[in-house]
Amino acid sequence: MGISNQKLIDDNILRNKMILIQTFNNYFIMPVLLLGVSLPDKKLVRIALTYFYGIGHNTAQKLCSKFSIHNTCRISDLSESQLNAISLELNNMTIESDLRRQVKNNILHHRVIGNYKGKRHAMGYPVRGQRTRTNAKTAKKLNGKWLRNFTTLTNPTITSSTSLSSNVFIKPSIPLMTHFKPFERFFSRFF
Repeated sequence: MGISNQKLIDDNILRNKMILIQTFNNYFIMPVLLLGVSLPDKKLVRIALTYFYGIGHNTAQKLCSKFSIHNTCRISDLSESQLNAISLELNNMTIESDLRRQVKNNILHHRVIGNYKGKRHAMGYPVRGQRTRTNAKTAKKLNGKWLRNFTTLTNPTITSSTSLSSNVFIKPSIPLMTHFKPFERFFSRFF
């Protein structure tokens, strides 16, 4: 009886090791690096293309049909020429950091000209007419990012490096963004 129990335990350990090796082979794969974005090897091409910022499902499907890549094709199945053709096409599109910069500049443009959308972005409220009495949590979270990453003051007059070591408040000379109406009353208290 002891020998058969030991054999069952050994078989279970061997089976678990085989499952572990199989999952290791399935999940730890080398990704394909395309224009600085790593695409998992086992993903479908139409899904993996959505890893690029600015490419959604429709655009990915159009790219696949343009290069005659079927729906069930995976990244590992693509040839080198197909990868090069896709990367050339993606180079001609506005994606990743270029698109992020463009969106940021558009928002900054609205803030500079002082229209309603710019004011809503500056205050961290919803921009497209949604209600704010309740349900504005996402807009406050995302639109408020601008406030945290945005400098509002320039030219603090520092005379020497010794003044940095002392805990003296240095009054900045001029606010950088005086044309932003939402902050005008707030800054008038301090300057």
